[in-house]
Order: sequence, then C-alpha cells, then structure tokens
Amino acid sequence: MQQTKSNFSLRHFVISSPVLEDPINFTMNHILYMKYTEDIRSASIRLEAQVTDSSGGIISTLQGMEPVFIGWEDTEEPTTNFYQIQGLIYDIQDRTTKDGKSKATLLICTYDLVNNAATKLSRRFGKGGGKKISEIVEKEILTEILQTTYDLNIEKTENKFSFISPYWSPYTIIKWLCAKGIPEKKKGTKAASAGYCFFQNKRGYNFLSYDYFSREDPIKKLVVGHQPKDDEDPEEDKNIIPIDKLDITSNFDVLKGLNVGSFNSMVMTLDVKDMNYVEHPFNITKYYKDVPLMNESFTAPDYYKKFDRDNAHTRIMSKIMDTALFTEGTMTKGMTKQLSQASLREKLFYNKAAEVEYIGTNELTVGDVVEVLTFKGKDKELDYENSGKYVIGRVEKQFVSSGDMMTTKLTLYTDSPGSPPTGGAAS
Repeated sequence: MQQTKSNFSLRHFVISSPVLEDPINFTMNHILYMKYTEDIRSASIRLEAQVTDSSGGIISTLQGMEPVFIGWEDTEEPTTNFYQIQGLIYDIQDRTTKDGKSKATLLICTYDLVNNAATKLSRRFGKGGGKKISEIVEKEILTEILQTTYDLNIEKTENKFSFISPYWSPYTIIKWLCAKGIPEKKKGTKAASAGYCFFQNKRGYNFLSYDYFSREDPIKKLVVGHQPKDDEDPEEDKNIIPIDKLDITSNFDVLKGLNVGSFNSMVMTLDVKDMNYVEHPFNITKYYKDVPLMNESFTAPDYYKKFDRDNAHTRIMSKIMDTALFTEGTMTKGMTKQLSQASLREKLFYNKAAEVEYIGTNELTVGDVVEVLTFKGKDKELDYENSGKYVIGRVEKQFVSSGDMMTTKLTLYTDSPGSPPTGGAAS
C-alpha cells in the first residue's frame, strides 16, 4: 500500500572544500530537492541536489571538483534500501544569493566517470588469438585500467575478440564491445543471440546480454489500482507495489520499422582484408522463433507473415570492413552477422516502453525484472497486451523538501507484449 509517512532519511551529505578547514555537512534542512538517476543506456549513475546554506555563505566557496559523500535510506527498510555515493561536483548551476542566503544546484558524478573522461587508450586488447569479451571488460578495462571499486556483475561471453582501440575512453570501448558479445548458452534455453548492455546501478557495474533478462524471474509486481483485501496474505502484499496508472509511452511504430528494416532487411558486407562478399538477410518471422523473449507466450502479429519472403526487404544496407584491423591471428567468425543481429536485438529489446510513478519502497534498481498487472473495461479484466514482464530501464528518485517524500519514477521496457500472470496478485 502507499506510504503516508516520509520514506526518506538522509544519513550524510558531506562536501570537502580546499578553501575551508572543515568539511561542509549538510542536513535535511539544507536540501531543497535531490534527484538520483540510473539508466540502462548509461555507464554511470548521476545525482543532482539543490541546497541552501541559509546565511553561512558556504555555497559561494564551491568551485567544482570538490569530493562529495552522500548517503540516504528508506525509513522502513534502512538496511536493504540504502544508497551511498562517493563522487565529485562536476558542475554548479542556478547559483543565487538573496537577503544573504545562497542556494545552488550541484551536479554530482562518480570518480569513475571523471577518470573515464580523462583516459584515452591506444592499445591492443585480447592479444594472440583473442580473449573472451567478458574478460576484456572485467579484467583489462574495469579492473586494471579504470581501477573501479564498484562491484561487477559480468555475464560471460562465448566468443573471443582482439582489436586495437583508436584513442577511445574505457566506457566507449565497452559500449562498442556490447554489439560484439554473444553470451554463453545456458542449458535448456534457446540459442544465444548477440547483443549486450552496459550500465551502472546502485549495486555496481553490469555487463549483461539482452537474453539475460528473459531468464530472470520478476522480483516485484506492479499492480494498477491494487487495494489489499482483508484476508490477503501480508507477505504477498509486500511483494506488490500499488501504482495508480501505467503510461505506455511508445509501442512498435510500423512505419519506422519499415524504414529501418526491422521486419525484413538485407546487410551486404565486403571485407577488404580478403575481398570476401557476404549477404546477411534478416526476417523477423524467423528471428522471433529463435530469440529468447521476456514473455514467451507471445504470438507474433499476422502481418509479420507478409515479410516471410526473400524479396520483401524494406531496407538494404552495405558495409565495407577490414577485419584485419580488429583481429590478430584468427578472424572473428561471423562478426558482420553478429553486428547486424546485435543491432536488431537492441531494437527489439526497447520495442515497448512504459512509465510508472509511485511513493513507496526504494529498493528497485535498473536491470531488475518486474511483472506488471493492469486491467481494462468495467469488469476490470486483465489487460494481457500491456501486462507481463518488463525490465526496469531507467530509475529517477526525487526528494522534494516541501513534500517530505521520495518519489520513484520507472521507465520499463519489454521486447514482447504480455502473457498470463505468474501468480495471483489481487486487483
């Protein structure tokens, strides 16, 4: 059920300034608002805070790049729902002074983000016959080069790779490798498809395949209009987050799909290393049969069948490549096919987007899989089309002092329309 008391408690907000002898300690009374953001398409978390120093004049001493240590917690579950950030002030905006009182908006990032921006690499990765991409990401880049202190959640890749970085930053290299990675096949699952995402959440760094989320069980149920019944199991109710509404912000755009070749396309590649010419046809009807989906019971629309032809390409693309620049010793087999498949897998992953907003538990983070239950009609029948499994793609947590609450806004993604629920959530 929705919380009526404050769900936000500030543990510490400390700024070290070189022009002051003692660190600056902000309290709840100094915070006008605070916004914390995670995004599945972003390699780093961000935080912005608007603060006031009453009449102390402390804010005027801030110049940027000051170390910051911030921590807050959920008042009902302080152990499990605790957030902590050590970082730097990278920008100061909207600085104002009136009647001797100052306020400003501080933009805060992690140390890793600053180190990443200051690091440009020109070197070979995966010497010899190449290394597994997951090992390059985990050991060579995040551990040895970036020297991160965050926890790492790295899904192992099946394929090896070797390449030279042309003065790219560590994050840029990892993002580039996302399209090259093929996850190790799991027993009892469909064949793995190419494509990874790289992001940071409150638990640390994550390098996960898009297939990974299809295997995950939902950790929470987001139920539209949920009202707990008198005889409902309290433990079951804890697993439910009531939401007022579900906003479907984007669904599959057919015209856009035709333009970008999402249904039927052809990629022609020419490798100047050996002048090898290869055609890579794509057919969504065949692809849907092979790719692991979040909602497995989904049946493709009938109009997909019209693209099950060899002469129905709505987009034809050509690529000239030189695989000699990216490999040493042995050529990475099927690299051009992997690139094409990864691009299409990514488009499919972000096929449908929805947004929800609530005041309650702060435990959900980017990368978590949830089950959404929404209803339609006067009889409140389950809306299967918009219900089902979604992955959390963006988290925005905002605290405003006037409301004394932290609201959570989630952007959800799914690669397929809904399926029957996994359990008996109440309506």
